[in-house]
Amino acid sequence: MQNCDVLLAVGARFEALRRELIAKPRDRDELALEIRKMRRKMHDGHPNRSKQFDLKHDSGGMVDTEFIVQYLVLGSSHQVPALLDNAGNIALLGRAAKAGLIDAQRAQRVADAYRGYRRRQHAMRLQGKTYARVEPGEVAAEREQVRLLWQETLGDQP
Repeated sequence: MQNCDVLLAVGARFEALRRELIAKPRDRDELALEIRKMRRKMHDGHPNRSKQFDLKHDSGGMVDTEFIVQYLVLGSSHQVPALLDNAGNIALLGRAAKAGLIDAQRAQRVADAYRGYRRRQHAMRLQGKTYARVEPGEVAAEREQVRLLWQETLGDQP
């Protein structure tokens, strides 16, 4: 039982430190610039030379949604404590919308796009495909919603 108590205490301390670090106020313009730089570096590291849309790495895909959420969390959690929870990207988009940080309809559309991308990605992986890529027209509306939210929150496209 003592080991369990120690592990619980360590876990609680880690969570407290995580929340404290995430909730530090940040300059949002500087944060947006750094996130755009990180996104560009990640994009450059995963080039897609095909004509298909990579659900994860191409502009308007899953990684963009994840970076948007991280921007919202790091930039606003000091004012919106609900963003501090490790709740997942879809839930955090909803919480950001509820707090008025982003448009609620756009948040729902991006959450739906992310959910759809993940569903497709999982199906492709189960089929043994190396890349989660589709014809661009199959997800044009979803991609556009993610790109619009990126523009509204972070400015220039990655």
